[in-house]
Amino acid sequence: MDWLNDIKDRFSKRRMRSLDRTKEYSRDFVDIESANRIGVILNTSFSPESDLRQIQEYIKSLQQRSKRLVVIEINANKKSEPSYSQYPDYIFINPTKLNWLDYPTPNLETQVRSYELDILMDFDHSSQMVSKYICSMARARTRTGIHEEGFESCYELMIDKPRDGEELTMKKMIKEFDYFLNMIDNGHKAKVNA
Repeated sequence: MDWLNDIKDRFSKRRMRSLDRTKEYSRDFVDIESANRIGVILNTSFSPESDLRQIQEYIKSLQQRSKRLVVIEINANKKSEPSYSQYPDYIFINPTKLNWLDYPTPNLETQVRSYELDILMDFDHSSQMVSKYICSMARARTRTGIHEEGFESCYELMIDKPRDGEELTMKKMIKEFDYFLNMIDNGHKAKVNA
């Protein structure tokens, strides 16, 4: 079955690059302070409960900063039920809403594209293609995620996986996304003359 996964992987990389090139939606670097609508992708089937709690805390902190949120929950279990439906703008994805390549159905794609996002944060660090595909086709100006060879077209801002066997914790991921999204300067911050 490795050969099938190789084919899916190569096809997916090519498909996602073409999706990104055909978009009419402009890409840009948006700082988190000037962003109004932020999307968050999380995978409840591959994230431990402690990671999900940290993401929830981060979502609450964004809401306290008056950000409008779109929560996209992914779960690899066919019989799974939504866990985050308390959010007004919420999308739930499980295998019943995916095709054999782990791409969303056309109805789900339309639902994702109905939101115009300033920032889309991908907290899914599993090997599934769903979150990468969503980032490729979403109408988001700045997309953040973990760097993975061949999927660079999915994101404007990527963080590296730690080397030397160090684990990428959710706390570190949130901290790095927030740090770099706060560093972006779109001409709004005063310049310091040296």
